[in-house]
Amino acid sequence: MHMHAIHGIIILALVCCLAMGVSADTSSGADEKDLLHVSGSGTIKTTPDRCDISFSVVTKNSDVRAAQKENARKMEIVMGVLRDPSKGNLSPAEIGTSSYFISEVYNPDDPVKQEAGDKTVIYEVSNTINVETSRIDQVGDLIDLAVSSGANGVSSLQFTLSREKSSEFRSQALGIAVDKARADAEAVSRAMGLTLGSAHEVTVDEPYSPPMYFNQDMRSVSYAGSAPSTPIEPGSIDVTAKVSVSYTIS
Repeated sequence: MHMHAIHGIIILALVCCLAMGVSADTSSGADEKDLLHVSGSGTIKTTPDRCDISFSVVTKNSDVRAAQKENARKMEIVMGVLRDPSKGNLSPAEIGTSSYFISEVYNPDDPVKQEAGDKTVIYEVSNTINVETSRIDQVGDLIDLAVSSGANGVSSLQFTLSREKSSEFRSQALGIAVDKARADAEAVSRAMGLTLGSAHEVTVDEPYSPPMYFNQDMRSVSYAGSAPSTPIEPGSIDVTAKVSVSYTIS
């Protein structure tokens, strides 16, 4: 009698599970919608309003302390000129140290290494400062000031957009992207004889506005101090936004 009761409970449980599965599938099928998936992109071309410049002072010596001392002296002059109100006029927020390295010179073709001899250990001290400014029209003058004051490297020069300007043009690019996605959806649904409904789901990709780099090698930098002014043209930057939209169709 006890075994019959157990079998009855098991059979009842299986029946309930099957019934629940059919109900779930039916409910899911009723909620499904016919969707049309499209994407669109928008691009706004604009001019940068910020510039990031990295200046370096590199010194070499067989005496690491002497190399450090000489490097500090030169960098102090460079930063002083760039901060001088009558010259670079950069604020404390616009200039600061970004890296400082001390390493041994292993390259046998290095001029200082060759002059000292293979058996002499040569140390290299590199101090890099970063300048972030909105004075785009004065970038060439800032480079000339730094180089003529003792900087012997421009390791990075890139033009970017401020947060405010990037946000402004991102909104415009998104508007273009949405319009393009809607136009494509309308064209496809019309060609297929379908009725386009409302947007069911929208995905917005992260905006992308790549910085514009200006390459400047050590040789060109070394001569910049003697030129009237280093010519720098920032060019333009593309702000791009992409969206993916799913529309209901019937």
